[in-house]
Amino acid sequence: MAIKFFIKAAISEFTDKDGKSKKKYQSIGAVFETKHGLMMSLESLPLLALKDGKLIAYLNEPEEKTDFPKTLAEMESDVPF
Repeated sequence: MAIKFFIKAAISEFTDKDGKSKKKYQSIGAVFETKHGLMMSLESLPLLALKDGKLIAYLNEPEEKTDFPKTLAEMESDVPF
């Protein structure tokens, strides 16, 4: 089963240092592609995000994984001092 989408819900709003209104998102599950079609797996339901009794969620395509340094020596080699 391959992950087709991640499910994220806006759980709160805040104002950043420039005065812009932004939303904070929480990952609540994933959508998988199976031989029978799409399957949704919910891991949590953020009850504080409910508006008028409903939860609005977004489907985000998986992003490319970044290569993180695997050893302490690799991480230290990038430090500029």
